[in-house]
Amino acid sequence: MLESVSPIIMHQINGAAYCCLASGMEPRAFAHSAVTDYLHDACLRIAPDGTVQEFYLNETITFFNAEKGREEVGIVLPLREAQPLIGLACLDTGDAAAGAFRDSQALLRAEAVLRKLYRLFSCLIAAYKQGTISEAFFRAAMSAPLCLLAEGGTDGGAQDFIVLPPRLVLRCVTAETAAALRFHYPWVHPDAERVPLDDAASFFLATLSYACITGAPPFNSAAVPFAAVDGDAFCANGAVERLVQNIRDGIYVPVEFRCQALRSQFARLINGGLAIAAGQGSAKTAGQHGSVKAAGHKSIGLEKAAGGDIMPNCRAAPLLPLVEQLCSYSCGGFNTPTLCVVTKGIKADCNHLMRTTYPDARVGVVDCDESLSLFAGMQAAEDSAQRAALEAFIQTARKRITRKRFFVRNRVKIAAAAVVCAALIAVTAAIVQYIRKPPETAGMSAEAVIRGFYTAVGTLDQTITGAYTKNKAAALYDGLMVHLYVTGKTREAYERKKIYYTPQEFFNLCESAWSVDVVPAADAATGMNAAGSQAASAPQEQERERNMEARLIRYKKAVIKSLNGGSVYGISGLEIVPAAQAGWFDVTFYHWMPIFSSEEAEAAAKAMEKALEASGSASNAELSERSAFPIQVLYKHDRVQVISIKGSFFIGAIESAESTVAADSSNALLEDCALPPADRPAYLKGL
Repeated sequence: MLESVSPIIMHQINGAAYCCLASGMEPRAFAHSAVTDYLHDACLRIAPDGTVQEFYLNETITFFNAEKGREEVGIVLPLREAQPLIGLACLDTGDAAAGAFRDSQALLRAEAVLRKLYRLFSCLIAAYKQGTISEAFFRAAMSAPLCLLAEGGTDGGAQDFIVLPPRLVLRCVTAETAAALRFHYPWVHPDAERVPLDDAASFFLATLSYACITGAPPFNSAAVPFAAVDGDAFCANGAVERLVQNIRDGIYVPVEFRCQALRSQFARLINGGLAIAAGQGSAKTAGQHGSVKAAGHKSIGLEKAAGGDIMPNCRAAPLLPLVEQLCSYSCGGFNTPTLCVVTKGIKADCNHLMRTTYPDARVGVVDCDESLSLFAGMQAAEDSAQRAALEAFIQTARKRITRKRFFVRNRVKIAAAAVVCAALIAVTAAIVQYIRKPPETAGMSAEAVIRGFYTAVGTLDQTITGAYTKNKAAALYDGLMVHLYVTGKTREAYERKKIYYTPQEFFNLCESAWSVDVVPAADAATGMNAAGSQAASAPQEQERERNMEARLIRYKKAVIKSLNGGSVYGISGLEIVPAAQAGWFDVTFYHWMPIFSSEEAEAAAKAMEKALEASGSASNAELSERSAFPIQVLYKHDRVQVISIKGSFFIGAIESAESTVAADSSNALLEDCALPPADRPAYLKGL
């Protein structure tokens, strides 16, 4: 039973029985441990009247632990009749739990123990409010509940509340896993060091109340929610982790299912305290009692509530912190507005305690109203309904907890799967939207589609050529367009100048350069005379030709300088004529390509080589390159098939029928542009 593993044992010293705190360590290990430092921490004895007295532990003994077969060190407690609050709540007698019996005597015994627990805990709260103990000490006590003991009371008198050094008790109780699983972890909030102090105290007091009523702590270390834990599995590997996780998940059976005789208001308080660790306490009790945060209390919530004094009667002051609402049950009930405290026989001490704890309240000690007990009785006919309700609750809660743990355990995988699903949905939606989107050629005629395609070829717009064609019909021009587009954009970014001029822009440059460099008037008159008269002298004719040649050279240099290293690309003279074959069209145009002819390429290479040999300067080589620029004009004839898909026209095929050179070099192109309009070749018409 509990005494077999409890760190607090009885030991005979000089013929008298004293309580001892077993350290769980051998003498050598004890001497080198931190426990020796904890022995200097003070213990507290809190009397029923609120008087607090300090004492210290200054004696150790060595005893033989028969179960382990070794000697261990025990710390002598100057107490003879002390009992931990945990042991007070979890009596070893089988009829101690109200839930195990239906007779009134069992209920009365459980009720008496509960009132004793609440009365003792009220002493600790009163000492904290008076400033006798600090918040840090109170919090440490809630983190090591075995340090709370009750002394005396065997003769029916009042009991003193004993608080041992929390650090010392915590070190001793956690030295053995079995002891820690019985006397520490089931009673301590998993985050007792960080949560509000009222939450830690409420959880501890609720677990004590639950154990006193049902005969067992509300939480265990079962791997399966709500399953029983046998003796072998009690201390198995991972039991502590499972127990703490069960507390965090709120895996407990509500106390009213274990003891249906419990009053509903009292049961809600206990369930609310247990649910605090799972983050559900305020949700379960807010409707009737409110939460710590809702009430605006700090620390353990002993400050006054806004607009009124704190009263320990939970029925009169519904916004009291949960721990005080539980402690208010230290008496059977309140039938007057006066504050009722404890039981008969210690009225003077209680009067002093309550006046110091609640100085602003109207205090008068009255006898307990036994008509308002913690239990309302139970009828035997309700047993089957209670069992059915319990089974239904366990099944529902087990499914909920299992689902929750599954999601927590696999949250990374679930998140990754969710991201993948979201990506797939987005891609699918984009595909569907793209499929349902009207085509670019919707509402266009066949001729308009062809004209738009070749216009896009002339501007290197691959988006249009792709949208206007099907069955890879644009393959004839795709490679050329990609090469020219990449080359042009790269050079534009690096050289920061325009690379490709349209045929119209180039022709405008030529017109401008030719019109600026005019022939002198005398030369023009000489030329007119020579043209109109056969008597013109040969020297004058030669002079006129030399002037025209010089003007042509200046004109070419001016145009090449205006291009600034660029070239010409585009389409001109586009004509579309329906062919004899249905769905086919004959398309003719002039394709201006930025490429050198073989002769110009060879001449440019030789000129660059000579310039480099002569000066070794890249600038001269650059000047030699500028004597020409890459350009060829091709006359092309394509046969284009237009197909209809869902009411829209697309180019389905392109066949090259003819491709001849109209201008093979920049020199020939410049000379053609300098001709009178009537003498210009066909590829310049329309510019």
